[in-house]
Amino acid sequence: MRIGKVVSSRSHVDVLCQVDKPHESETPPGPADYAFGRFVRVGESTVGLLYDSQLQNPDFGNYGPRLASSPAQVGVFTPDFFDEQATLVSVLLLGALEAGGGMQGVPREVVPIHAEVRLMDDPEIVAFHQDPVSAVQVRYVPQVLSHAGAVAAPLLMGVLDRLSGLFPQDRPRIEVLRKALLWQTTMSAMR
Repeated sequence: MRIGKVVSSRSHVDVLCQVDKPHESETPPGPADYAFGRFVRVGESTVGLLYDSQLQNPDFGNYGPRLASSPAQVGVFTPDFFDEQATLVSVLLLGALEAGGGMQGVPREVVPIHAEVRLMDDPEIVAFHQDPVSAVQVRYVPQVLSHAGAVAAPLLMGVLDRLSGLFPQDRPRIEVLRKALLWQTTMSAMR
């Protein structure tokens, strides 16, 4: 399912996606579709993780006179009105999913403006996280810890919960990573 398009970037691994508005799509995404921690495909092969959101409303604080009192009347009084309100979600790029499987790490290619961002389904998530012997791999943990800021630990905990359900045979390994992450965040909070 498409959730939006890339409109900006903060770095090579951090892009901003504008969520499609109801009039831009036959099936516009709902808030659950672009929720914290969802895996997405950006463009053809890049894989990312939604980790932050921003709401843009240029009209906030604009208390000047208005011709229209409701959004429905705006089109009547100002037919050239452009809706500048937007929901933006930050996408941390984690690698790529290609025919040969998942490559985790910094993506090689630059994601272009207007690249489509769509949700990944469970088989795609599994393919991205499988190593050559079909065990779970999560090589992007340091990347998330260094780029996601204060939300890195809860983001990774959510990812590990999801992977635990998708890789039941690897739950013990995932639990070790969860405990190490919990220990690291607890110790860093005490500094």
